[in-house]
Amino acid sequence: MNNIQDNLIYFSGPHGSGKTSLIKALANYGERIIIPELYTRNLKFHTEGTYRKVLKTASRAIENFEYLQLAKENPDKIILANRCIYDVLAYDKVFEEKGWITKDTFDLLKLTRAFFRDENEEPYAIIVNPGFDTTWKHLHSRWNHSSKKWNEEDVEYCKLACKSYEQFKNSEKILYIDREMNLESKVELESVHEWILGRRQEYISTKEAEKSKEYAAIKETASIKEATSVKEVA
Repeated sequence: MNNIQDNLIYFSGPHGSGKTSLIKALANYGERIIIPELYTRNLKFHTEGTYRKVLKTASRAIENFEYLQLAKENPDKIILANRCIYDVLAYDKVFEEKGWITKDTFDLLKLTRAFFRDENEEPYAIIVNPGFDTTWKHLHSRWNHSSKKWNEEDVEYCKLACKSYEQFKNSEKILYIDREMNLESKVELESVHEWILGRRQEYISTKEAEKSKEYAAIKETASIKEATSVKEVA
């Protein structure tokens, strides 16, 4: 089982899912929560599909490494991070289905996932995927005050993205939200906040259990040695 940084929670989802708004809403839950500004920023890549995917994956891995370092340097805080390996996996599949990369290239891109090591291989994450109708509505609203991101006006692209994120529904390390959240509802936000705190407690409990098992094994070994010594003396 991979190590997991218990105070690092990633947020993932298709463009327009509402994950960024959710992150900002959760920032009001006390001083322990940090939404960091990264030194490494995601550049705009205007190139063909294959090279774009490689560059995006490398860029995402560097960002995730910085998030991880911040989490380790601030063990008493909770780091809310934007996008991770799950986004790479989801959009790799979308690129293949759109025909922007070949099947062979899709298989080759699996090697770039080696950029995500240790705690970033299978991290804790909240995936927001309320479905195409909601994400499309959010995108149109966003376009009223900001520019469109790469190809996000492509309807099929957006539909495939929503479908691709469904692969993460049943992961025990992921809170999968398949509806539009009411960010004005304290009950809804509190449920997400409790899940985040639960991952931290789950990690602590696991470590305590491991220490108990280790202690029991040491004690058993000591008892065996003591019994052996007694027999030898006799």
